[in-house]
Amino acid sequence: MQLAEWSRVEGRIDAISAAKRLDCAVETVRRDLEVLQRRGIVRRVHGGAISTERLAKEFNFTERKQSNPSSKREIAKVAAKFIPAAGCVFVDGGSTTEYLAEALKNKPDLLVVTASLNLASQIAGTGTPVIMLGGRVRGTSLSAVGQQAAKELSAFHAQVAFLGANGISLDAGFTTADQDEALVKRMMIANSTETVLLADNSKFGAAYPSVFAKFNEVDRVVTDMNAPQEYLDAFQAADTEAVLA
Repeated sequence: MQLAEWSRVEGRIDAISAAKRLDCAVETVRRDLEVLQRRGIVRRVHGGAISTERLAKEFNFTERKQSNPSSKREIAKVAAKFIPAAGCVFVDGGSTTEYLAEALKNKPDLLVVTASLNLASQIAGTGTPVIMLGGRVRGTSLSAVGQQAAKELSAFHAQVAFLGANGISLDAGFTTADQDEALVKRMMIANSTETVLLADNSKFGAAYPSVFAKFNEVDRVVTDMNAPQEYLDAFQAADTEAVLA
């Protein structure tokens, strides 16, 4: 079934968007999603459904890169507008924040402090000063995590911190799968003037074990046009700006 495949690849299905893609009635999509839920393939949420595979599994970096690449590229392009011309920025590890690399090149007045191995390698040697955090490297995110990375972050203050998330939940907030990774994200938030979180629509509705921020602790969320309205409303209620790419 096409809906099952979309849920597996994209993480979240919006019933109205799926009906347009399939050229059928929204009620037909909703009935099919109920069937998929009974089979354990998806979990129904307001407006659509989330893949149960997404809820149970943390994907490796290669799988993340292959998920919604065009949306992530557009999200990063919009988020790049918040990069200052000078000063310091923090950049989290992850497949979406890595797309910021192009916008961070050739900026001699900007210091980039990052947990991302891939991003550091892409902008090193381009004229932009880069500091790669130390610590344990997580294979699933290719980023430095843990006490060592957090300790090094404590010596810096950034104008903007650019973060990613594994899941975004109305109940839990912004979550990740690893406590050491959450520690680094929290330190980036604490030591920056502004926090910008980048997330495509597949992250909404999923909750992972480690909470690193509530909605009101992030200044803005840059996401795509398929972000669920209930989350956009929740951001507004938390005084968090939602920017659609």
